[in-house]
Formats: sequence, structure tokens, C-alpha cells
Amino acid sequence: MKELIEILLRVKSKIPDGSDMLWTYFESPLELRKEIDGFILQLEEENVNCLAAINIHFIATGTFQEHSLMNGWSDEYLILAEKFDIIYNQLTS
Repeated sequence: MKELIEILLRVKSKIPDGSDMLWTYFESPLELRKEIDGFILQLEEENVNCLAAINIHFIATGTFQEHSLMNGWSDEYLILAEKFDIIYNQLTS
């Protein structure tokens, strides 16, 4: 869980106020950060029920990729997404 939380914290750090949210379904960066905080809380409690929802944010054209493209951190997103995919596959197979 620690690695997943670290990935989410890194993503969250890339979503400052003033981020371009045009290609996401979130109204504001704060709204997205709050959702990430909810995932982190669940993972800290070792609740993996949120994994499918987190995965949706990481898929191609998902929230995190779209945000990364619009806000200049797409190279880092690809690295984080790859790490997430490995952990997600380990936990769900």
C-alpha cells in the first residue's frame, strides 16, 4: 500500500491550484485533490476497494493522463502510470 500511496501523493503534488482542468470531469484542482485524499485514506486503512476507481484515473485518456498533458508533466505521468499498473496487476490477479 505504501507504494500506491506514494504514487498518489506524487500525482496530487502535480495538481496545484490554477491547473488546467479542461479535459477532466473535475470542476477544480481542489476537487480532484480531495478525491485523491479519499483514495489515500482508504489505502492507509488497507481497503483495496478503491483500486478500480484509481485505475480508471490512470487509464489512457483518464483524468491523470489528461491533466498531465494539459499541465506539462506527461513524462512523469507515464512513469507513475507504469508503476501503478505493475502494483495494480499484482493486487488484482
